[in-house]
Amino acid sequence: MALLSAWAVLVTLEAPWLAALAVVMIAAAVAPFWLPTRYRIDDGGIEERRWPRRRRRSWPELRRVEVGPRALLVSPFARPSWLDRYRGMVVMFDGGDRAAIVAAVRARIGEGAA
Repeated sequence: MALLSAWAVLVTLEAPWLAALAVVMIAAAVAPFWLPTRYRIDDGGIEERRWPRRRRRSWPELRRVEVGPRALLVSPFARPSWLDRYRGMVVMFDGGDRAAIVAAVRARIGEGAA
């Protein structure tokens, strides 16, 4: 797809540097889907590492957990909010022990978790 886009830019605009920029922009846009993501759950909170970014949420900040079939969402909001996807963190199970992950998160967030 990136090469097809670069070809289209090169043919229509006749600008090789814009074609190269198109490839870079497409690669950056899809990077979260092909770069490995690592999660760490410890006494301090949850950490998500995906090159080149590292995000960490401490347990006192988190007030709610919602469990789905392939991931869980930890959020600083007690009730569902449109800001959950921006302020919260989605932890993918992807090969991990789902039951152990859910139990560890719920134990630290507390009984008030949904």
